[in-house]
Amino acid sequence: MKKAPTVFVRSLAAFVLGAGIVSAAAWAAQPQPPAAPAQAQPAPKPVNKLCPIMENEVDAESPTRQFKGVTIGFCCPGCDRKWDRKSDEAKMAMLTKMAPEAVAAINAVSNPALKVARDYLAACGKADATALNALFLDKGRATVSENAGDEGTWETYRDHHLLPELKEMPGFVMTVAKEDVQTFGTTSIVRQIGSFTVPDPNHPDAPRKFLAAVTYVVVDDGGTPRIAHLHWSSRAEKKPAADANAKPETGHGASGGHEHK
Repeated sequence: MKKAPTVFVRSLAAFVLGAGIVSAAAWAAQPQPPAAPAQAQPAPKPVNKLCPIMENEVDAESPTRQFKGVTIGFCCPGCDRKWDRKSDEAKMAMLTKMAPEAVAAINAVSNPALKVARDYLAACGKADATALNALFLDKGRATVSENAGDEGTWETYRDHHLLPELKEMPGFVMTVAKEDVQTFGTTSIVRQIGSFTVPDPNHPDAPRKFLAAVTYVVVDDGGTPRIAHLHWSSRAEKKPAADANAKPETGHGASGGHEHK
């Protein structure tokens, strides 16, 4: 597959052996107990919270169905059979209305670009430079922006901003409230919207909350999806009216914060 041009790139993851005193020959001569039956693997949990047929909460004891690589649950026996009679288009329409989390799971299975975006956040949480590097085009081909400001290549951003900030925020987690993906040929644009908290050294029991949006341009790199451009924007959540006159905190370098926009 063709690699994305540089101009386009910028725009757009028991059996334990015990010691015995019985010799091998004596052991072989002894009657052996019947082998223990293999334990059944637990059934995968449904990815949806509400039944797409009756719109009630999913019952863990009710039948499930596999659909586009994920498990769909229902509120009661019988809904599964009604589900079976629906077309794939009708099923997706019901899930879009009643279970957007199921649609997101389906997209993650069917679209590798969304997995790349999720792997990026997971690698940030571990400050795993090796895992992060594997997600980006290398040799200066990937670029990063923050709040519409050019941060240069991925390597520059990684060394001067991201990794130093993650050291101050062990276990960084961004809670994603919404994500979507659009695909154009071998290029996908993924967007994640959510929030994260950063420790406040002056108020250890009251971490600061930031709202964030991340956009990824994911391209095909010799058969492997990789990030060609990353844009991160964030801002501190507005404080109560009593602090309305306080200056909003934005940008890199704020004390104790992962201003990773």
